[in-house]
Amino acid sequence: MPYRHRLWIAAVLGLALAIAGALLRVPPGAASRPMVGPMPFLDLAREPARDPAVPLDVLFVGNSLLGSFTKAGGEDTPGLVRHLAAGAGRTLNVTEVIHSGYTLRQTWNDGLVASALSGARRYDWIVLQEYSTKVAVHPADTRSTLLDLYAPTFARALKPGGRVILVKNWALVDPSPFPSRAAAKAAIDANYAGLVAALGVHPLLAPFGDEFEALIADRGAPFLIAPDGKHPNDTAIYLDAVTLYAMLFADSPRHLADLYLPAPVAADVRDLAARALGY
Repeated sequence: MPYRHRLWIAAVLGLALAIAGALLRVPPGAASRPMVGPMPFLDLAREPARDPAVPLDVLFVGNSLLGSFTKAGGEDTPGLVRHLAAGAGRTLNVTEVIHSGYTLRQTWNDGLVASALSGARRYDWIVLQEYSTKVAVHPADTRSTLLDLYAPTFARALKPGGRVILVKNWALVDPSPFPSRAAAKAAIDANYAGLVAALGVHPLLAPFGDEFEALIADRGAPFLIAPDGKHPNDTAIYLDAVTLYAMLFADSPRHLADLYLPAPVAADVRDLAARALGY
């Protein structure tokens, strides 16, 4: 890894620790709130508000971590983001390239994303989600996939001012090949920081993995992770969707509909997402 990238990653991790010291303290009277604060790359409260009357065009590329369907309503994460947006009076036009079990490179090599990234349709946002353990275990593979294959398409596939979101995956229940989930999370943190440094297109990092850890520390893995130890359950899909809604529309998720979750649970999840994004 080039020396300047090592310095950049060290600076990012140092900033994360500084934020943890300054922002992640639980305020008096709120000791039961999971501790999470704005991620180093995110402070969306400073982003300019989007006109709610203007539809957004978004491309989602990923696998079953984005494509798992809720038992409650049969919607995957992109569909649930669209549902939440409609309830908030906003329009989200969704294009999905989702293939279960695939890495981003497999999706590219099989030609599944070629049409979506041809430039015939342009997007306000492109959301990219890598295979669950790929970035933690083989970061160089994802880096070359993004730099050599996907990044050259952004100029033609994004609208002027369009941006990219990288989904930061969560540590699985089985942390193999790492000795613990904490070790897996540390690799996820460092390697996603490296990807952001390498891409050079100022992507935003959707902090799913950080949000998961905050809630799992407070309520246990089954609160968010399905019995297979990997995929998101209905609560997690809601968490992912409200997080992406807030990032796409630069709008706090606190006001969004509860949908299928009990009101106190939905409110807690939205509050955590809002705090993670700087709202």
